[in-house]
Amino acid sequence: MKAFLSLLLAEFKDLARDRAGLFWLFAFPTLFILLFGSAFSGSEDVEFDLGVVVKEPSAAAQRLLYGLSQVPVLTLYRGDEEEELAALRDGKRDGVLIIPEDLADRLRARERVEFPLYVDASQLTGREVLASVMQEVLAEAEGRFIGTERLFVLVEEPVQARRFRPIDYMLPGVLAMTLMQLGLFGVAAPLLSMRERKVLRRLWAAPMRRSTFAGAQIAQRVIIALLQATLILTIGHTVFSVPILGEWAVLAGLLLLGALTFVSLGYLLASLARSQESGTAFLQAINFPMMFLSGIFWPVDWMPGFLKPVVWALPLTYLGDALRQTMVRATPLVPLWVDLAVLGGWLVVTAGLAVRFFRWE
Repeated sequence: MKAFLSLLLAEFKDLARDRAGLFWLFAFPTLFILLFGSAFSGSEDVEFDLGVVVKEPSAAAQRLLYGLSQVPVLTLYRGDEEEELAALRDGKRDGVLIIPEDLADRLRARERVEFPLYVDASQLTGREVLASVMQEVLAEAEGRFIGTERLFVLVEEPVQARRFRPIDYMLPGVLAMTLMQLGLFGVAAPLLSMRERKVLRRLWAAPMRRSTFAGAQIAQRVIIALLQATLILTIGHTVFSVPILGEWAVLAGLLLLGALTFVSLGYLLASLARSQESGTAFLQAINFPMMFLSGIFWPVDWMPGFLKPVVWALPLTYLGDALRQTMVRATPLVPLWVDLAVLGGWLVVTAGLAVRFFRWE
């Protein structure tokens, strides 16, 4: 235990002397979240997939449907209420509009007509823009049907409790990116440098257990990961008012799992690289695809179809999805248990391969 604590303290002292390392571990994610928060703390305008449920077919309903189909930002899907609401909860619709069954009768009687609009506020797209578009469409249709008298009323029915902003999507993504880069550049890069400088060879010859050395290094990285997460969550919550809706214990366990998964991946990459130069190129070749293809900064639905297999093969995809589900209750890509199972699988496989192929010199 004394050797473990001595090594752990030595790792932190070495980190304290490495100003560049401190910048990439703490200052860079801080600047990153401040930059993204400033840019994306508002809302943005995108296209919408709108489910439409016609309770009773009529000429008036058909005319309204035709008007909706002429709106450029809307893609319409017809179905019954149960199917469309299920699609909304699964993240396949941005909203569901209900055209009431008594539309024609109310128009003839010149009575108020309510159009329920179910919205899912947990996605990146601007739900307030969808409501605004629908108000304009109904106002235009109302003018064509009955003149200037306002009888059409849009009634929003939020499926979830709050509206999400882009920063609510971005914050878990930045946290996931930070854990990933800790494994790549906070584990693999230092190990490659230590091997190049023959430090690992001297440690291999030292009278101590290999598990003590590995345990001290892993413990230091996990502590750094928790410090990074605390910093990012504090900035997101206090500066940009991003709520943490999930259980803190679940979030802590997920952060621990994510940190261990990418630390193990870092050890594996350090084991496979032949030199520091080739290892650096290797790390960059893995870093950029994971950053930009894993859906941590924008929805995976925006990716072209030929990239989808790559998206689903990346562990960062599942960590980002799990963090969004846990932190802000976002619509999931897959159930949380699938995210945990995939990350656990990556942890077991990469740790086993790292033990098998790790070289001290």
